[in-house]
Amino acid sequence: MSFCSIYQSIIEEMSEGVVFLDENDIIRICNPAAESVRHVKAARILGKSIFSLHPPRMHHRIRELIESLKSGKISSGSRIVHAQKRFFSNSYTAIRSSDGMFLGTLLISRDVTEQKRLHTENESLKNPDDQDKMKCLVLKSEAAQKVMEMATMLGAIDSTVLVSGENGTGKECVVELLHQNSPRRNGPLIRVNCAALPENLIESELFGYAKGAFTGANENRKGKFELAHGGTLFLDEIGDLPLAAQAKLLRVLQERTVQPLGGKSEVSVDVRIVAATNHILVDDVASGSFREDLFYRLNVIQIDVPPLRERVDDIQPLAQMFLEKFSQKMNKPTCRLSQEALDILLGCRFPGNVRQLEHAIERAVALSSGELILPDDLPRELLQLSDASSGFRYQSGHKLKDAVSFFEREYILQALKSCGDKKGETAHLLGISRKSLWEKIQRYNLDDDVTSG
Repeated sequence: MSFCSIYQSIIEEMSEGVVFLDENDIIRICNPAAESVRHVKAARILGKSIFSLHPPRMHHRIRELIESLKSGKISSGSRIVHAQKRFFSNSYTAIRSSDGMFLGTLLISRDVTEQKRLHTENESLKNPDDQDKMKCLVLKSEAAQKVMEMATMLGAIDSTVLVSGENGTGKECVVELLHQNSPRRNGPLIRVNCAALPENLIESELFGYAKGAFTGANENRKGKFELAHGGTLFLDEIGDLPLAAQAKLLRVLQERTVQPLGGKSEVSVDVRIVAATNHILVDDVASGSFREDLFYRLNVIQIDVPPLRERVDDIQPLAQMFLEKFSQKMNKPTCRLSQEALDILLGCRFPGNVRQLEHAIERAVALSSGELILPDDLPRELLQLSDASSGFRYQSGHKLKDAVSFFEREYILQALKSCGDKKGETAHLLGISRKSLWEKIQRYNLDDDVTSG
């Protein structure tokens, strides 16, 4: 048997998925394990570009990695991929001839789901108190489980992570989970709220300043990067960072050094960067309000935290957790939800997500006269947002167009109230123009309802 046949047999019997790309990024080898991992038949992809396997949004990242391998900038790379409810460690290695000529790229995929599960269990046994820090992510829904598993897995590597999601979804909990499952868990977790930083203080807050750098600088002060040395730096609301500050942040991410304001020398920093945003940064890049190069520097791995309306299975356990929390905090017997109150919660879309649910339960516990939470104990706006309390039912003799008009009126009214009667924000939420919204307000005589509500 020839060596080529032996090599071919070895590759076909390997439990790891093996894909080989030639120097032009064309797929030349795909073993049975790779077919299983990638859910594709080798016969359909052999002879095609690697880019044909991935959506266009991933092409930039793949191209950047392969070009780094070809140029010799790196000899190998790796990333964790979550697919089919499992985790895979994908490694990318440059294959070269004896004289250094680039021959192609070797991709190897390993299923590491079981190893990660065992690691997580061991860490939980060693650090039981860490579980209390993660209570804001309830694991009943499949969507929440996926986020938790991905954050736990990614904690073990040092890659930059971008956490995206609407306000109040629990992005801070994901960041905490990333940090607690990382080798940096004993280091600091420093949070920077980019939206709250005054533009004239951003540089000094992030990079620190030297004594005498400006009026009132009476001593040397470390910035957030230095304070996070050896740990994790959490850049919250990164989408609200001004463009001028984005350029300075990009330089630090590239060079891993900071120069304090007024300082004469640079300081090396060893931090893991985790950023979070409620913006759609791709749209911000397109509009010019966010730097494209910074976006790609931050968006190495992205975790999308789904809104509560897509995690309905989590509403009841979250509510129960908050009931216990606030009952204990207010020195009351542990409250419980009446079926009517629970139906209202389950029927609510929660534009404010988990944070809105928490505040609603806090109010209900505070106002309840007994251990049973009734609908009247819940915030009025929650009652208006819930399908269970809308009272919208089929009525004999009413035409469909009347029902549609009734629903549209109520829906617009609820949207206006949830946005604090801000017409521009409401129009954006509803996906219509301000002019269309104004015309509907006039048609349904909503002015009085809005001002009185």
